[in-house]
Amino acid sequence: MILLVLSCGPFAVRHAGAGVTVSDVVNLGEVCDARTSEQGAHGGTQSRVCRTSHGTYATYLGNDANDKAVLHVVRIRDGHPTRLLTTPTSVAGSNGVHVVCDADEQVYVIAAGSKFIDGAERALLTAYHVDRNTGATTKYSETVAFGKGSSYGYSSVSIDPARRDVHVLYSGGDAPGYFAWVRFDMAGKRWATKAVVAELAYRHCYNYGFADGRGGMVILSERDIRNATAGIIPSDKGRKIDADYVWDELRLFYIGDVAKPDYKTVDVEPAVYDKEAGLYPIVQNNWKGDTYLDAQGRLHVLYFSDDNNRKRGSFNRHAIFDAGGKCIRNALLPFQEDSAMRMAQSTDGRHYIIAIPYSQPARVQVWGATDAEGAGYALEVEKRLSKRIKPSYAGLAVSCPRNGSRQDDQIDCLFPADKDYHHFTIRLKSE
Repeated sequence: MILLVLSCGPFAVRHAGAGVTVSDVVNLGEVCDARTSEQGAHGGTQSRVCRTSHGTYATYLGNDANDKAVLHVVRIRDGHPTRLLTTPTSVAGSNGVHVVCDADEQVYVIAAGSKFIDGAERALLTAYHVDRNTGATTKYSETVAFGKGSSYGYSSVSIDPARRDVHVLYSGGDAPGYFAWVRFDMAGKRWATKAVVAELAYRHCYNYGFADGRGGMVILSERDIRNATAGIIPSDKGRKIDADYVWDELRLFYIGDVAKPDYKTVDVEPAVYDKEAGLYPIVQNNWKGDTYLDAQGRLHVLYFSDDNNRKRGSFNRHAIFDAGGKCIRNALLPFQEDSAMRMAQSTDGRHYIIAIPYSQPARVQVWGATDAEGAGYALEVEKRLSKRIKPSYAGLAVSCPRNGSRQDDQIDCLFPADKDYHHFTIRLKSE
């Protein structure tokens, strides 16, 4: 079916599917004998796939024959995947593995684990440099104390490709909470030996981190606190999720200097409880959303809001913030299906949203912007990837600027189903 989209601006007339193509899917677990695990699909903020001129690199957790955690590294060249590395790792649970590259397309896999020792949390950090020619890996490890009592991990990374810096982000506490971050110098191939720790009023987890290009960092994070901290007691009725925690707010943290713990905050959507009406908010973008810094310096937050602001129901929303942290738009997305979603941008500046609906035979939708700001969207193309594969929780990843991926109108995509990760590509052909 061809849809005609009419709007004002540079994208005034677009035909759905014009120039946008989706490849067939490849099962990396089967082809490379690199199966994932339940933990390997946890955490939607992980940078699991990175595109370069010398191949696409994917990383994720799995288990060995003794059910111990391992990490896999796979390289895809000319459509052919090859497993480069499977190695034991201390990373487990909500911590993650990430693949990034710097401005020279030097590729690193970051394994960010944690361990509680003698009353204090330690970051167990390893960076694997991947040789672009041979695929051989060299590892650089460090153990760094947080100086705090308890961490829940939820590790993620913030990369500054030009400065060749990676900061690994951790979350911990409850009320109060904290962020901790540790720098890896990609040029010198060494870890810092001290963490920077920022005190928070409440714990925030599932972090998307972005270098601001001036030595600072922006973190989008969701509040993740115990029920009692949020004022929820066992006798409260009407909660949709039976858990000991709530995920009820999204907030931006602007850090002016990564060497210091100082920050300012901007709310994306704060929690508003209405217990009398049985409304307990869920506001998150870990497994139903994304955060994307576009080429114009605007920050896009795709997220899921449920039973918040005294409004019953579930909604997919899109907020846009300018470079100064001002919200310039927050509106419903044109699709409200229960989906994983990621944002992309073509070389001509057009924004796209890639969506994969959950718990049904795999299909992908590509939504294209109808304006230059990436505010409105219309469906460009939809493709059934498989009648048998059903995507599972939180795992959709795409090659994007957040991990230094090459931006050349081809997007590499990775998603889990059962015990396998599946890879396909989307071609965004500029007109």
